[in-house]
Amino acid sequence: MKLKSLLCLGALVAFCGCDDTRVTISYDLKAPVDVELCTQTYFATYDLENEEQMGTITKTFGVLNYSKVGDTIKVKRNYSIDASQGYLKNYMPSELAWRVKEVNLSAVDRNVTSIEGLSDGYDSLVHSMPMPKRWRDQLLNPDYKPHLVRAEKHRWEMDHLVVGEVPANADITQLLKDRGRLNFALIQVDSVVTKGYQNLDRRKCLWYNVYLHEKESFPYYIWEQHVNSKIVPEKFMAYNTGLSAEYDTEFGVAIDPTTGIPCQEREVRKGVHTMVNPTTKDTVTFKSHILSERLYTVKKPGENEE
Repeated sequence: MKLKSLLCLGALVAFCGCDDTRVTISYDLKAPVDVELCTQTYFATYDLENEEQMGTITKTFGVLNYSKVGDTIKVKRNYSIDASQGYLKNYMPSELAWRVKEVNLSAVDRNVTSIEGLSDGYDSLVHSMPMPKRWRDQLLNPDYKPHLVRAEKHRWEMDHLVVGEVPANADITQLLKDRGRLNFALIQVDSVVTKGYQNLDRRKCLWYNVYLHEKESFPYYIWEQHVNSKIVPEKFMAYNTGLSAEYDTEFGVAIDPTTGIPCQEREVRKGVHTMVNPTTKDTVTFKSHILSERLYTVKKPGENEE
């Protein structure tokens, strides 16, 4: 990725020179915690000369409230403001989900038990935004709803993959398999590696990377950016069927071991996309590079209060 850092991450990030060799991660919230969220994603594809061409850049701010009732962790997410830019700044379903007014998630350990407000809130958002009818009809496709819900669950699962005592710098794949932490139905995790500590947001956070292979839930939109924003010649607009994509993904998480609240998430997705000309049946592929970064900043008691 050409861009080395994201605007969300204006906060000081420093690797800790700690000599801790093992760490214990628990999801123990002793009191409700308010967290400011900044999420930003860069969508780039490669032209015919194999040069990376930046397209849409989304950026959204929100506020989260974490609380715990018995074994259940509850997270209320409220949308604050959007600062996205680029060709599809208002048309990426996965990114519009961050703009839903309020989403409430409940989970026990890594298992999400309910998500409320997302489906109806997404429809209300799309109806409220000025856009051509063809775009609104496309974004309101009811088949999108399960994918949006799955994306919420996926982030939670990646953030809560590791629990208990683990080495701070090691490949922990087999350890997690032995503990039954990698038995997912819809994704295949290749490996999980802890990378030591970061000092981030006044917290000492453990960093780990999850390496996995996944499919694109909304292949139309990256295709639209690729063929309709002059990244490739106009003739490829006719290659509008058979749209699909697969990614090799590195999902990085910096987590506060004492609470299980993330400090930062970083997804690097390298994709291969397929498109087919319905008349000639010619099949063409193109590559993408998608970088998402989310920064979680814990609010101090009384902060931003009148």
